[in-house]
Amino acid sequence: MKNNFRTTGKALNEVKPERRNPRRSQTLLLPVIYGLCIFLFFWKYFPCHLHFHEQFQMFLFTKSYFIDAFSRPGGFSNYAGQFITQFYISSFISALLVSCMLTGIQQLVYAIVQRFRRGEHAGSPIRYLGLFFSFLPPLFYWYLLCDEDTQTGGVVALLFTLIFALIGTFPKSNSSRRVYLFASIPVLYWFAGGSVILCVFLLILYEWRQCRDATCRVSTTCLFSIAAICFVSSLPFIAKFFISQYTLSRFWWGVDYVHFVLYSPSLITWLWALIFLIVVGMAFLPKTRRSQMSTMSGAVLKEVKHKPRNLKSIVHFVESPGVQLSSYSVIILILIYFVIYKGGYQKNLWKEEVMAYDYHCRMQNWEKVIEMARHKSPTVPITVSCLNLALYKTGQLPEKMFEYFQNGPEGLLPTFQRDFMISMVGGEPYYYLGFVNTAQRFAFEAMESFPDYQKSVRSIKRLAETNLINGYYEVASKYLYLLEHTLFYRNWAKETRTFLYDETKIESHPEWGDIRRFQTENDFLFSSREKDMMLGIFFQQNPDNRMAYEYLLAHALLTKDIRNFPLFFQLKKNFTYHEIPKSWQEALLYIWGSSNNDWDAIPFPVSKSIKQNVINYANIYTSMESPEPVLQKQFLKTYWYYFHFRDYNQVNAESSLQY
Repeated sequence: MKNNFRTTGKALNEVKPERRNPRRSQTLLLPVIYGLCIFLFFWKYFPCHLHFHEQFQMFLFTKSYFIDAFSRPGGFSNYAGQFITQFYISSFISALLVSCMLTGIQQLVYAIVQRFRRGEHAGSPIRYLGLFFSFLPPLFYWYLLCDEDTQTGGVVALLFTLIFALIGTFPKSNSSRRVYLFASIPVLYWFAGGSVILCVFLLILYEWRQCRDATCRVSTTCLFSIAAICFVSSLPFIAKFFISQYTLSRFWWGVDYVHFVLYSPSLITWLWALIFLIVVGMAFLPKTRRSQMSTMSGAVLKEVKHKPRNLKSIVHFVESPGVQLSSYSVIILILIYFVIYKGGYQKNLWKEEVMAYDYHCRMQNWEKVIEMARHKSPTVPITVSCLNLALYKTGQLPEKMFEYFQNGPEGLLPTFQRDFMISMVGGEPYYYLGFVNTAQRFAFEAMESFPDYQKSVRSIKRLAETNLINGYYEVASKYLYLLEHTLFYRNWAKETRTFLYDETKIESHPEWGDIRRFQTENDFLFSSREKDMMLGIFFQQNPDNRMAYEYLLAHALLTKDIRNFPLFFQLKKNFTYHEIPKSWQEALLYIWGSSNNDWDAIPFPVSKSIKQNVINYANIYTSMESPEPVLQKQFLKTYWYYFHFRDYNQVNAESSLQY
């Protein structure tokens, strides 16, 4: 008897690792690592996708703004999402907020799974399986957030829905749970819109789970389920009856999950289905209780009792919680690599590049723009426009513009298009040149073309500046009033208000004073087809406008207007250059060499190295049948190569504006 007792005790000691409850730190370590991956991704690799959202809305701390948001289903989630989005102006804070929200979704899904697995031994492998599956919904939403069309309000709506569903599993009596569900349906619908259907299905599933445990009747649960589904399905029709200005589809969704609100965000339904299927699968798996774990452990001991000691160690090692968590960690990292990096990051990388150029141009981080171009030369016209503006702002445009890819005049002065992104970015060079009305038009039309009907804090700020420069102080005051009710633009608006009606203060401003001074004195029609004429008029009226002069010559080079380039170059100006910039020397040499053989007789001071380069270029160009591959290796960053081998498409859309 004593020996049997000792044997039993020894066996219990050996199965101790299997019976021991996993530490809470073990189940929290994986979510922490997961959240850290999300944070680093959006902080270091995809920050401008979040900056993109911040500029296209304007969150106001006003009563009317709150009432307007709360006056329709899903409005509170939109309001909370817009409140969070205003912090996306900071790369660090925005990445932290997104990481917290997505990790919160994981924790809520895991908590709901635990409620469905209530009473199960904490060391059960099924619990770790539930932990693994809880990472799939936030991974899905992480992928969606790699698309710039996805808005934050949808994440908030899902968080609300999961919180309501989790709370609904705590009441012990059947009647209390059912009363809670029927009472929460209209509340959650108004808070989170159509995602209430997920909460309803989860709580109905919980009722059926209770029927499996013989705590409620099947017939009653069946009637309750039908009534709950009918009730939640009627809410969009009821809302449509009282609020008739929106289409019925808007009431089904409620929340603005995407920017293009007229399109159904079908991927969101797949996300809801994924969460529901995870809970269904985990809910109806057989439970493994503590006694069963002990029996299983005893069976394992008997099986390996007469085996080598190393095999016993291997069994304990494989069944340990640490190994299970490590295995799931590896699988999750593999999913992150293929779903996020391969599917989301690489697919939208070119968009992130465009947004990065736009963001740094907006923030006047000119050196950062040039640094990006050194790493990878931009090719999209709107990004080339940002680069050329940064080159001018750092005094490098005529010297280094052809060291980067150029795709024609659209990469210098974009033509107006009915697109909120292109118009928003395209107005920047016009603003600094002094085409204030054109810049104002770009900003206003961009804001009015937003697909979700929001007002843009960036556009409002620019409209306040253009009206201030034009002297329309009452209009500027209205825009400043709006900005004074924001969080991050309040101080700027209050400071700008001190410039109203103060001509001397405006003229002494380092930016607004120059732009006002460069404005035209006579009215004329601005034509997008005659940008060179507009630049010439601006420069002739103010020979101090260095930007108009350099953009005029750059426009002639990009349009290959070698006939007028020497005339533009010799225009009288009130500023000088230490030496003729490189791209201008190359153009002047080419023009001279096209009708003269004596390179030394050129009437402009040109460096000997550039003379030698043009001679070498001409020899290769004229002596070879297909000279482009050779010239590309040696002369890719010259104006001569651009002139002969770069084609461009000029936007012919006419957009006239009277000054």
